[in-house]
Amino acid sequence: MTPEQKSTAQAIATQLQLQPAPGYDGHWAAVFLLSGGGKLFISASRQRGQLHISTSLPDGLRDHRPYYRAGEAPKTGINVSETKAVTLIVADIKRRLLPEHAREVAACTEQKVKRDAYHAQRTQALAQVAQPFGQAVQAVERTGEPRPVCVEHPGLFRLTAKPFCEGLELAIETNPAIAGQIANLLAKL
Repeated sequence: MTPEQKSTAQAIATQLQLQPAPGYDGHWAAVFLLSGGGKLFISASRQRGQLHISTSLPDGLRDHRPYYRAGEAPKTGINVSETKAVTLIVADIKRRLLPEHAREVAACTEQKVKRDAYHAQRTQALAQVAQPFGQAVQAVERTGEPRPVCVEHPGLFRLTAKPFCEGLELAIETNPAIAGQIANLLAKL
């Protein structure tokens, strides 16, 4: 970015009352924190004499973007003329970019709430299998999805429980005598 572009970016941030994002050197873009954890990027556009202004989601929501059909996705970036007055650029950001960013954050938050509830339901179902054997259900750190539960008693059985659609898939490897006992237990349900 040129010194003039950096100065314009700083003036825009001042009018929007945004703080610089930590960890960004500002070489290719000026990066500012939006309320709620997202970021506003101001950089030189590919088109000469233009600034490209874009937003990004907070880190915890990026994996929860819903599927959009063509033309339905929120607009996450705009180009504005470098010669435009800062107050007009700020008005463009408030009118054209920030409402779209808020719509995207709301949609991602809704998706995250649904996915978290779904994973909690699946974790609870797996816990009912793991608890009698003194095991806990582990989750994938990044997604929160529960990992399959595997219980093994050498010589007797190996039980694997996996979340499957709205239920659980149980796989039991055992000897024929124990298999008959398990079948009798299942028949009494």
